[in-house]
Amino acid sequence: MASKVPDNVKNPAIYKKAKAKMKRKFDVTPSAYSSGYLVQEYKRMGGTYKAVGGIVTVDETKSDLDNDGKLSKYERKRGTAIAKSMAKQAKGMQNGGTVMVQSRGCGAIMPDKQKMTRVPRG
Repeated sequence: MASKVPDNVKNPAIYKKAKAKMKRKFDVTPSAYSSGYLVQEYKRMGGTYKAVGGIVTVDETKSDLDNDGKLSKYERKRGTAIAKSMAKQAKGMQNGGTVMVQSRGCGAIMPDKQKMTRVPRG
């Protein structure tokens, strides 16, 4: 039986060695402990993962805070962080929907104890 290697693994040979070592050590696989051991052992052996995700583009006109026509290191970092946050937020709402606060119990609920629930449209 061939050992399946995930797409994001850069070094398949090292991954297969780490997986064989994990299978020798653990009786039950897959499990949370064995999977965690596999990742740690793969990284310990020098294995790396490919980057996953799209490229985030920075809107230079909006990121230029002092309107000098150039982006400083701070402005570029800030613009990248905002673009990543907006992309993540847009990905979470692909199917539409609104976010509402759902309170549990009676009386006032502390803000950190409130549960955010995504309500699908339709």
